[in-house]
Amino acid sequence: MEKELENIASTKKKDNKKGENRLISPDPVRKKFITELLHAFAARKISFAELTRLHPKKIKQIAEIGFVKLRHGRYKDARRIFEALTFLDHKNSFHHLALAGAYQKLELFVDAIYQYTEALRIEPDNINAMVNRGELYLRRKSYRKAAEDFRNAILKDETGKDRFANRARSLVIAIKRSLAQDKEEALKPKKIPTSPANKATLSPFKFNMKKK
Repeated sequence: MEKELENIASTKKKDNKKGENRLISPDPVRKKFITELLHAFAARKISFAELTRLHPKKIKQIAEIGFVKLRHGRYKDARRIFEALTFLDHKNSFHHLALAGAYQKLELFVDAIYQYTEALRIEPDNINAMVNRGELYLRRKSYRKAAEDFRNAILKDETGKDRFANRARSLVIAIKRSLAQDKEEALKPKKIPTSPANKATLSPFKFNMKKK
């Protein structure tokens, strides 16, 4: 019995050594495959989820949890979830869109603009991302960029029923009003401050000029 156990232990050691040797010096075909895979990941051609062969169903389940938290106002939780998801699968526009929404609610406007831009890079026809990014540009008084996003969103809405495109139409009116107000302020004559020397000074003393 003891001899049998010794034989099993020795065979396990041999198998472990074989496994180590395979990892240290894999065959040329496997080495080429791994190298190409890592290069593709470094060039952002494949996601981390694809690299690690993480099942898409699991990623979708996590995204659904994050979206529920976003809808119920738990923006910090949603932010953490979608930051992880954008790392796992950077090619999914919804992950960037949801993360941008969380950033926007947390008033991290620069980060939100970046994520909306990433979503549009993946999905150029995403009206939601266009309008939300345009609104953030409008807050920062980048009227030209905002108007461009709103214009593109309106042009993409062929039916005229998209709620985000309709919001863009109303925001275009807001831009026109803001520009008109800025123009009025610029045309107003500036008041020149008067020098203290030119002001009439009043004597602190009162004189009673009574007739005797």
